[in-house]
Amino acid sequence: MPETTSLDALIREWEAELGLEGLAQARYQERMRVLRFFMGLVVPVLLALLWLPTGWAVALRDALAANTSWWRTWMALLVFLASEAVLTLPLAWYFDFRVEHRLGLSRQTCWEWLWDELKQAALGLPLQSLLFLGLYLVFRTWPDKWFPGLAGLVVVFLAALYLLQPVFLRLKYKTQPLEDPVLTERLHRVFQRAGVPFAGVSVVKAREKTARSNAALVPRGAGTEVVLFDTLLESMSPEAIETVVAHELGHKVHRDMLRLMTLVGTALLLALAVGYGILQRLGTWDGLQGPGDVATFPLLGWILAWLMAGIQVLLNAYMRSREYAADRYALEITRNPAALETTFRVLARQNKALPQPPAWVEALLHNHPSLARRVLALRRWANQRTISEN
Repeated sequence: MPETTSLDALIREWEAELGLEGLAQARYQERMRVLRFFMGLVVPVLLALLWLPTGWAVALRDALAANTSWWRTWMALLVFLASEAVLTLPLAWYFDFRVEHRLGLSRQTCWEWLWDELKQAALGLPLQSLLFLGLYLVFRTWPDKWFPGLAGLVVVFLAALYLLQPVFLRLKYKTQPLEDPVLTERLHRVFQRAGVPFAGVSVVKAREKTARSNAALVPRGAGTEVVLFDTLLESMSPEAIETVVAHELGHKVHRDMLRLMTLVGTALLLALAVGYGILQRLGTWDGLQGPGDVATFPLLGWILAWLMAGIQVLLNAYMRSREYAADRYALEITRNPAALETTFRVLARQNKALPQPPAWVEALLHNHPSLARRVLALRRWANQRTISEN
């Protein structure tokens, strides 16, 4: 394990390893990340301006008699969400297809990418519309005591998102069982040390679509399944893959997903409460009919997008601390700091990650600490362990 060094020295070392071209690509990716964040704030404003000052939202509501029954409300919401999908499709194409090609990471044609987007939308849009349908029904049914109903709705929605993770993954990628009994048994032993039920290993055939690498744990029956990108398997040793899975097990053992969903649910409830208050104050402004009126959806979407963007900064800070904890858990369970550092270096090269983005960008947009900070922390923990054992 390399000796602990300064952060600046580590950054210079990694930047030299990336080379001029790799470093330029990593910086370009960070610029695009920042641009996408701010475009995400602009789009809800454009949608609100498209629907509200023009009177189209009120006209749509009246044409569908959208406030008179749940299915008519749902129809209006699908129209609103479809308009958002159409408006954001060029942005999605630019950031998820064009930028990925410029980085040399995407291996899809434009039509292949579009087909994946349509499949994701076919599941995502109805699910999103059902959340807002429930929201408006709660506002109408309990105009003064809506909070408990809304809390239950948010819990059901987040639970559905969690359980549908494998479905969303398999809509985009083909998967197959890992055909490596030695590695499967190795990962099974890691699960046993962590005390987590093992439900096998699946390989995501990502190579035909992307050069990026990733790994995750997803629910499968009463157990937990390991999902590994084939690009990860091709680029890492079994020891390194073991540390990747141990890191994900750290999140599982620490119940980070439950913590995150609790925080996200609380944040969403607070944002909806603020939105409800604003809509209530507007009253019958410009033809609107209060919080239970589906014609308010473009304005509600704007309010939620801006509030959740601000809250996300706080959530990112929290999640960065959980990533450090998962790294430390992986070190404790594998006792292989060299392999864990290797995974960081491989991921930096494959995913074109900047070793240390500007501090304000990391604080604003990143839910993981920079790779340089993670390696520095890893080296310090490893050295502390060596000292304590001696």
